[in-house]
Amino acid sequence: MEIKQKPTIVFVQTAFIGDLFLSLPTINRLRQLYPDFHLMLVCKKGLSEYFVQKGFVDHAIEVEKGDGSSYQNATKILNTMNIHFVFCVHKSLRSALFVRSLKAHKKIGFKRFLSFLFFTHTASYLKKYPDVIRQLNILSPVDADVARDVQLKDWSYLNFKQESNGLFPSIPDFFSFGKKSQPSRKMKVGIFPGSVWATKKWTVEGFSKVTEHLISKGYQVFLMGAPAEKDVCQQIHQANPQAVDLSGQLKLADSIEQIQNFDFIVCNDSAPAHMAASQQIPSLVIFGPTTLNLGFRPWLDQSIVVENENLNCRPCGAHGPKVCPLGHHNCMKTVTADQVIQKLGLFT
Repeated sequence: MEIKQKPTIVFVQTAFIGDLFLSLPTINRLRQLYPDFHLMLVCKKGLSEYFVQKGFVDHAIEVEKGDGSSYQNATKILNTMNIHFVFCVHKSLRSALFVRSLKAHKKIGFKRFLSFLFFTHTASYLKKYPDVIRQLNILSPVDADVARDVQLKDWSYLNFKQESNGLFPSIPDFFSFGKKSQPSRKMKVGIFPGSVWATKKWTVEGFSKVTEHLISKGYQVFLMGAPAEKDVCQQIHQANPQAVDLSGQLKLADSIEQIQNFDFIVCNDSAPAHMAASQQIPSLVIFGPTTLNLGFRPWLDQSIVVENENLNCRPCGAHGPKVCPLGHHNCMKTVTADQVIQKLGLFT
């Protein structure tokens, strides 16, 4: 059967790469529900290759923020297909307008003001829940198991680390990335010091000291990041020439393959934490302007968060602004290398 005639599901997630990884349990669930359907992903430019390559989706169309023509082209292509469902987990007005332009039997999005203008069905956006569960709830109009299991109990506790050991509560299998496994010990660690959001970046000095500590413990340390993060990785490398600097050298799929070789990673509250969790690799994540109750924790039990919990100015935004609104950036500057090193004892 040609693609144009095959029943198609369109999954719209045009947020950042970390959000797309948090969509994987929802995408996997769609595969289970509709194994004979063609699954099409609509995402931001440059993000689709890994998800198509690994078979999470069949095909993808990339759109570019601010470029209306890319959305128009996507609409033109998709409207030649036999679309049964559109699921839109991205809450922007542009995404809603895009869904409105599509010809589909059912269009499902999150309930909001005037949502009836864009969607045929809506699901509640469960703000207090982890984002994986919030996204899964988009399926509740068509999936009785999701509707039941999401509403079975209050899942907000999964946002918070346990006090006894600093790790997170166990994630129920229904909400997980898939089969859980214990990574083998390789004495290799990935350091990801960058972030799309400037205020989410921990200090170069802090990452340098942690790198030095891990090398002294016998770990081979790899400095990782996109081309835009090459400068910060080079600064850490200058202080620790024994580290291997791979920043700016790897595509997304190659970076994920590399993550599989690590015992754990150290990063900011950013995409690498979610990339690692999808591969069952633990992470130590440094939170600054964001907080766990926003719902974007690393989605793996064996993960650690280090943060300054004594600042009443946190959070200062859902993602963290470009600059500290108060001008001091204490949420990151007051997190010390010693704090991080002490927490790493859970891994090392």
